[in-house]
Amino acid sequence: MNLFTLLLIVTYTTIVVSLIWARFRFFNIQSSSSRFGSRLYDPVVTINFALTYFFFITETKSVLVSKLACLIFYLVGLGVFWWSIFTAKELDFAFSHRTGIIVTSGPYAWVRHPIYLSYIFIWLGSTILFNSILLWVTLVYLVTFYITSALTEEKVLLSGGYTREYQTYSQKVGMFLPRITLWKR
Repeated sequence: MNLFTLLLIVTYTTIVVSLIWARFRFFNIQSSSSRFGSRLYDPVVTINFALTYFFFITETKSVLVSKLACLIFYLVGLGVFWWSIFTAKELDFAFSHRTGIIVTSGPYAWVRHPIYLSYIFIWLGSTILFNSILLWVTLVYLVTFYITSALTEEKVLLSGGYTREYQTYSQKVGMFLPRITLWKR
């Protein structure tokens, strides 16, 4: 195992610890629904974690370019994740039916769902590095889960006490990608 691979493993382990911490200490899980997709989420993430570690241990032919791309995805994902955590202070878990506050500062000034975006960067990094069909399947499921969760959360916000504020916010800020008008400022 070379030094670059060790750096990837240490970075990925930092990510895993961060995500587990957030799952149990940051997100308000009591109000989440018991939808089937929501119940599948933790097992799919666990499979992704296990597969990534398995590939780190057994893979010997990864190209330096894919390792570098993976490290960039990991670091950007981890940075956006912690920036979002420090900005939001607390959030509900996916599919919550509780209306929380609208956070519009920090990464939320750029995209409406930066935590989901950070997860996508992380899963994409592993998938690109190892190019495994199993990682591609988990990536597709997880991205679908995040899109569905984001749409569900937005319906809750639009039906609550922040309808007008959220409509204005969503017209200015993209769901997962910054709007071009933001770049023109």
